[in-house]
Amino acid sequence: MSLNDEADTYRLVRQEDVVQAYTEALTAAGISTTGNLFAFNIKGCSPKKAPGEPLYIHAVQDRGQPRGSEYPTFVFTTGLNRTDASLMFRTFAGKQLYLSEVISCEKTQCLLSAKTGFSDVCLSDPFGNPAPDLQGLRKDFWTDLLGWLGL
Repeated sequence: MSLNDEADTYRLVRQEDVVQAYTEALTAAGISTTGNLFAFNIKGCSPKKAPGEPLYIHAVQDRGQPRGSEYPTFVFTTGLNRTDASLMFRTFAGKQLYLSEVISCEKTQCLLSAKTGFSDVCLSDPFGNPAPDLQGLRKDFWTDLLGWLGL
């Protein structure tokens, strides 16, 4: 399911402490940023080692570094404190996200994917783990065609 069929699912990050948290996590990984960050956040599934502790998954784009119609896209996880961000995954993707129609706490399910060209890449499973090997969630003619062609 595309999120509201919007061409841009992300929203500008306006809270300076949150921008700083994302920037610090990126800098620690050796990644530079312009600070022009846009994000989409969703609650994930609590890990088995910490049941009951909330987990939030953040898809974040640096809109100051475009590569055509795609941007550096990062996946972070946090608990209740959004300023304690852990970088989980990095890719280039477009502005549209796809969310699983059925959210289940299974590591074999893609929770959130992002548009890349005529396809999509799974950004995260429900536990916030990187999941580029899981099938994406985009459902359209182009995705079906690529699947039929084995690409």
